[in-house]
Amino acid sequence: MLARRLTAQGIEQFDEFLLSLRDDPRRDAPLHLLTGAESSAAIDAEVDAEPRVFHSRLEVAEHLSKMLRVDSSALRRDKGFWSWLGLAWFESICPILEGRWQPGERYRWIAELEDPRKSCRHLLAGPYQIFRAHRDDPARALSLLSGPVSKTGPLVSLLASRPSLVTCRAVVGVATRLYYDHQHGRNRSGLGGRGPGSPRRLVDLLSQLDLTWDLHSLTTEELLELLPAEFDDFHRSQNARQPGLFD
Repeated sequence: MLARRLTAQGIEQFDEFLLSLRDDPRRDAPLHLLTGAESSAAIDAEVDAEPRVFHSRLEVAEHLSKMLRVDSSALRRDKGFWSWLGLAWFESICPILEGRWQPGERYRWIAELEDPRKSCRHLLAGPYQIFRAHRDDPARALSLLSGPVSKTGPLVSLLASRPSLVTCRAVVGVATRLYYDHQHGRNRSGLGGRGPGSPRRLVDLLSQLDLTWDLHSLTTEELLELLPAEFDDFHRSQNARQPGLFD
């Protein structure tokens, strides 16, 4: 299947389908919109968008990076393309509970690229943007790219929604060092709280540090040294350093 883009009409009809799932969560996805003359339009590149099963946000991000090598500069900013892709892969990545679709908020499917708080939570554009920002060393961003495609997690909403943070190598490297469990291949549990050492505390501290330090000039190790003792247990015990991955 070659990728296309949803037109304004196609996006509106996709949106209506998502809303209708609140009353009828067993409805079939309107896949006819993908090729309809009024609901879709061609793109200026041949991009193979055949649906497939993805086991993690990292896996889908890697796949999208390969897909978009053809014309990433235009497509990565194309709301119609990302919305088309969300519909094309809907049946592969949408959570199902007892035979009922569980799509969540509309911005997980219909890309709101002008709003970082929402674009980072699009199930496809979000992981791709993070992967692209750290394509020199994707392992640095494991805390933001771990877990199933359908689950963004609190770190994404806290860090990836802020362009100045998600593109900062030291910040993302620190988040992975603090919160990603390499032994089990997933983020540590309980990251949604506000207590000492939590991601929320980290973001608050980064806002303060940013007033006196150029965070983009720091290494992961240098930024870790600036954090108070409340973060020590996170990176000195359960998350032992992985040499060479995050410097």
